[in-house]
Amino acid sequence: MREDFLSETMNKYGDTVLRVAASVTGNLSDAEDVFSDVFFLFWQLDKKFSSDEHLKAWLIRVAVNKAKNIRKSARNRLTAQLHENIFDDYPEPDFDVQTALEKLKPRERAIIYLHYYEGYSYNAIARIIGLREVSVRSVAMRAREYMKEILKLMHE
Repeated sequence: MREDFLSETMNKYGDTVLRVAASVTGNLSDAEDVFSDVFFLFWQLDKKFSSDEHLKAWLIRVAVNKAKNIRKSARNRLTAQLHENIFDDYPEPDFDVQTALEKLKPRERAIIYLHYYEGYSYNAIARIIGLREVSVRSVAMRAREYMKEILKLMHE
């Protein structure tokens, strides 16, 4: 029974966990490590969730934290491949938009991804990543402006 719940949860939220992790780590290999860690921790967890949204928010929060830890490691700072296409094997945003996304800082990418691809409100994102809502809105605004500049330069 527990295996069924794990499998169901992975099928339902696995892509989200992987994409969030990729948006923070900047590469698919580390994102896959985060994915494994998140679902291993979930498997070990003896916790009841009040709703599917509560479960999803918990998975995303753990993924963000684990991805941040990977980015902080000395090994990662030396070997990060920021040019790697983090959306390989997944429905890909327009190439120009993807290029602009890859130029954002990890926190900016995570906020943009959660808001525009996952549909989370700024308030929900603030709770998930541990910032104040006003900070999330500010980061999102700066990220959008930076992306507009990048896209404008690409088309000149």
